[in-house]
Amino acid sequence: MAHAFVHVHVDPGQAREAAQSIDHLDSVGAAHLVTGDYDVIARLDLDDTDEIPDAVANEIHGVAGVIDTVTNVAFEP
Repeated sequence: MAHAFVHVHVDPGQAREAAQSIDHLDSVGAAHLVTGDYDVIARLDLDDTDEIPDAVANEIHGVAGVIDTVTNVAFEP
């Protein structure tokens, strides 16, 4: 299993709707509204790290209101 955390900037006023849409994507285990530098943080749960770029580019960036993202791949300690 591969995991990544995607930090998402969203157009003003669209954070809640974007977070709900992101949370329903097949590749997303959970999405949360957050405070700080980003509006939403999503956890990707995928079979392989090779799937991460497509999930971010084709799924998360396809959500209305998403401006940009920063992705951190998670590794076991």
